[in-house]
Amino acid sequence: MSHQPMQVYHRPIVGVLILTLVPVSVGWAQEERVPGDTSEAWHEDAWTPIIEQDGLQISYIYYPEADTRHDGVVLRLVNENEVPVRYGFTIIFRAPAADTTAPVRGRVGPDATKTGDDAGLFWVPFRGKDRSLGEIGLRGLSVVPLQPDAFD
Repeated sequence: MSHQPMQVYHRPIVGVLILTLVPVSVGWAQEERVPGDTSEAWHEDAWTPIIEQDGLQISYIYYPEADTRHDGVVLRLVNENEVPVRYGFTIIFRAPAADTTAPVRGRVGPDATKTGDDAGLFWVPFRGKDRSLGEIGLRGLSVVPLQPDAFD
């Protein structure tokens, strides 16, 4: 009996490579499409959530050098209720060598958003040298639903 060397076939590896390349080549054959508008997703991703309570979402954006020299924070309040709400809380800002607070009170309409300086929701809490903002927090959050006609 003569012994012939054993032959090894690598067909499964070739098959895997072909299967992997097929979807890529199909993608190349498709027409180029203009990507959809992603500005809404970016806009939403810019906000860092703090808390959601009784249908009121509170989030913030941190602005290093908001006034070209000092850190700033803007809050966004989103009322997901079908009625207006009255809100109140104390916002807390902490730096390594200092901390400060500010009372926040107001109303926001049904299914509405409130944000920015005009709404009283923007701060540059520390103006001293070497006082970078380290932490943001809320204390004593109160959310009270109002009658629909109470928001004038």
